[in-house]
Amino acid sequence: MGNPKKTTAERKASLGRERSEKRQSSLVSFPRLRSLWLMLLPLALLWFPFDWLSEVWPAFGVPFRQVFRNAHDHFIGHTIFFFLVGLLILVLVPLLRRRLHWYLLGLILAALVQETIQALFRGELPAFTDLNAFKGDALGGIGAWAVCFLLVSLHNLRKKQKPRKQNKNCFD
Repeated sequence: MGNPKKTTAERKASLGRERSEKRQSSLVSFPRLRSLWLMLLPLALLWFPFDWLSEVWPAFGVPFRQVFRNAHDHFIGHTIFFFLVGLLILVLVPLLRRRLHWYLLGLILAALVQETIQALFRGELPAFTDLNAFKGDALGGIGAWAVCFLLVSLHNLRKKQKPRKQNKNCFD
């Protein structure tokens, strides 16, 4: 009659396998978690209520009001800001370079959240009537995707042409 209880060696082996499986699952999820945190950093910067900060901190408010003097400057500011944040996110999440529809959905969501946060910090309900800012957000975000698309396309084109150049001899 065999002993139904596991021997000490079997228990240690089983425990070792469980630890190994846990370690592998945590290693698989760690890069995803790290890229999620890296993606949230530019979004946090984008969603930070700079308008509110300019009111409560006059030392910041003076240069902020000089950059965002009128509607045109506001448009340019939104365009540049969304361009830079869009580039950062496209670098951090390469899948979005190939999935334009997901990138555009994220861009729209980011713009709506940004305007909502700004309105709430002003003590207002979000009205989403600032079409000037939304146009700047769209132009900056789509511009970032276009620049990234062109750079990746040029890189791939160079990669394809490089082997051809190496095969040529000086008599061709």
